Amino acid sequence: MNRIAAIAVADARIRFRRTSTVVVFLLLSGIAYLWVPDPSTGRALMQINHSRVLYNSAAIAMATALLGTLFIGLAGFYVVSNAVRRDAQSRVGAIIAATPLHSGEYIAGKFLGNALFLSTFFCGFMLVSMAMVVVRGEAPLEPLTFIKQYLLLAPPPILFVSALAILFECVPWLSGRFGDVAYFFVFMMSMALATAAVMNGLNWGAYFDPSGMATVIAQNMAMLHTKSISIGASAFDAHKPPLVYPGLSIGHGFLAQRLVSMLVPLPLLLLARASFHRFDPARVRVAAKAERRWLARLNALLKPIARPLMTMPAARSLPLAAVADAQLTVALLPPIAIAAVVSIALPLPIAFLAMAVSIADIASRDAGANTTTLLYAAPRLREHFVAWKFMSTAIIAIAFVLRHALSPACLAGTLLTVAAATALGTISGNAKTFIVLFLSFWYIVINDRGATPALDFAGFYGKATPAIMLTYAGIGAALLAIATLIRRR
Repeated sequence: MNRIAAIAVADARIRFRRTSTVVVFLLLSGIAYLWVPDPSTGRALMQINHSRVLYNSAAIAMATALLGTLFIGLAGFYVVSNAVRRDAQSRVGAIIAATPLHSGEYIAGKFLGNALFLSTFFCGFMLVSMAMVVVRGEAPLEPLTFIKQYLLLAPPPILFVSALAILFECVPWLSGRFGDVAYFFVFMMSMALATAAVMNGLNWGAYFDPSGMATVIAQNMAMLHTKSISIGASAFDAHKPPLVYPGLSIGHGFLAQRLVSMLVPLPLLLLARASFHRFDPARVRVAAKAERRWLARLNALLKPIARPLMTMPAARSLPLAAVADAQLTVALLPPIAIAAVVSIALPLPIAFLAMAVSIADIASRDAGANTTTLLYAAPRLREHFVAWKFMSTAIIAIAFVLRHALSPACLAGTLLTVAAATALGTISGNAKTFIVLFLSFWYIVINDRGATPALDFAGFYGKATPAIMLTYAGIGAALLAIATLIRRR
């Protein structure tokens, strides 16, 4: 246990020393402020039958805890899913492999390190939510009520994310970009299916919902005798008096549902232990071959496409250098060419999804491959790195939306997506930041189905006005400017 605890504490300390930790915490704190709007604006954190709920500790604690589990379930995975990879890249893994530390102890330590890190984040988020009671509350602050509501909701998503992050790192074919995208849909589908089951009277779905959404819906329907419940900043009927919400209770089988959902992901650690390579070079090579086997076969079929792409133009100018980098992108992963061709016949939202996955790591792959210094030896690339990557990424992105290229809304959405991929990849040095933000925004837009014109960033539903297009184009330009300033500094 001492060795497991040492790994967990060391892993948490490393994460707390990173600047990205501060950025994510500030983002989470800002979300708490936006989720609890002032009722005078016509919007409220929670409403029941179109009546807003009084801002007491129970209501704010339950609603913010539930919304916080969604944030941890989405962003938390991408924050902690580099524990094993970091040890391999820093060569610490080779030292660990030479010690008496068992592989199971290492997996358990990394799992607990993830859980400790996410738990600390959640505690910080709870403190920020308490502050919202002081700022906008309509009743006294009750810290024990907050602790109770958060303990009922927080543990399952924290353990779920911590376990899946380790599993995805240890299973070769889940450790890359495919795993990053697959996890998003695994989490969203688990929440959606469990919620749909509860809404249809099948309360067993709440036992398999890590987010707690289905569990909260099941108890609220039983306690409030209605399905008309909204959590999140939304409009309410100002003519109806506010309601007092008592908070979640341990009754109605709630505790059993949360305990089961907390234990469900733990057996995945056994699968992670069986797949863990223990930094053995031989096993790493075998795993890499297994990971690339299907891709190698596909690449072999696509050699006639990839081979001409290796003849690249001399980078005598920045645009030619961008063309060469775009050629390299397709040469490294020829299936991108097939995806671009197929996307011409796909609906625009699916084409954007394929585009985003394909361009996610273009701006950050040089840092991961340690070729940045070599690139700086080329004329003008160091001074114009962001512009170069933006042009290179844009060439690949436009290939996915050729059928809609004449649409101003589509062009504005493409500009935003390319700029976000370039800026976030340049600033963070990895593709995960862009993937989680784009997929979350894309999911919201798809589920909105055009009801909110301001969310139609790429003209998916034909609701984007010229003002909306210019706004998204301006956001893209601002992201590029920020990335350029940070890169030069």
